[in-house]
Amino acid sequence: MHEYRDIDINGFGTVSGGHCEDLNINGAGKVQGAVECKSASIDGAGTIEGDLTVLEEFSCDGRGKVQGSLRAASVEVDGAMKVDGGLFAQRVDVDGSFKVVGNSEISGKLEIDGSFRTEGKLRAEALTVDGHCEARNGISAESITVGGILKSEADVQAERLCSTGVLKIAGLLNAEHVEIQLRGDSAVESIGGGSIQIRLQESGVDLVLGRFSLGTLFSGNRRHHLAANLIEADEIHLEYTDAQLVRGSRVYIGPECVIDRVEYSGELSTDANATVRERVKI
Repeated sequence: MHEYRDIDINGFGTVSGGHCEDLNINGAGKVQGAVECKSASIDGAGTIEGDLTVLEEFSCDGRGKVQGSLRAASVEVDGAMKVDGGLFAQRVDVDGSFKVVGNSEISGKLEIDGSFRTEGKLRAEALTVDGHCEARNGISAESITVGGILKSEADVQAERLCSTGVLKIAGLLNAEHVEIQLRGDSAVESIGGGSIQIRLQESGVDLVLGRFSLGTLFSGNRRHHLAANLIEADEIHLEYTDAQLVRGSRVYIGPECVIDRVEYSGELSTDANATVRERVKI
């Protein structure tokens, strides 16, 4: 990149877009047109009226808006950020609020401790959600780790999904390995994979008092449950799960499960505190 001037807005100001070294908005600023720069930061209130391309790091600690697409090597959002186009980055860290109207494609890690929402499809190599993540048109990642809330209005694809949070998936959750420790109520239209484990997550109080903790006495164990229409895999271990159909080779139906029909080709074992209305060996 050639040497260009810096763009600094420390009060109120409007400048033209184009190429620059560094873009810094500390007051209330507007950039008219697309911008390509080495680094960019918004600490006040800033609007880019076009695409923003950042060769290195983009950060937003204030309120930012990009009316086109945002492309950057790394993105950090501690404030409130909105992108009207798509998001394309190698790494994204969200501690604030981030909304993307288009698709979001992250070639590396997407870590969410705040709130992230994309109206398009979300793709990432590694997705970690300790806050709130919502994707309208589905999620695709190599690995997904959920400690907060993950919502998708379409399918979720991964090689491995581990959750100790809440899942709300309106489509298919498809992963080779699925490990879910229930905390709160989750709902997934269908789950498919090689191995699926759904267990109750026990708190420290639960471990000391057993499953009849104070929370259980007042609100009942069913406050931690997963609901699904179909669960299908080779290896299936279920606890505290409601499902219409469970299909697999080796299947364990554990405590507090309510299953309409189980189809199995290998072994089936059922806990005394589970309800299975129909068993079919295939």
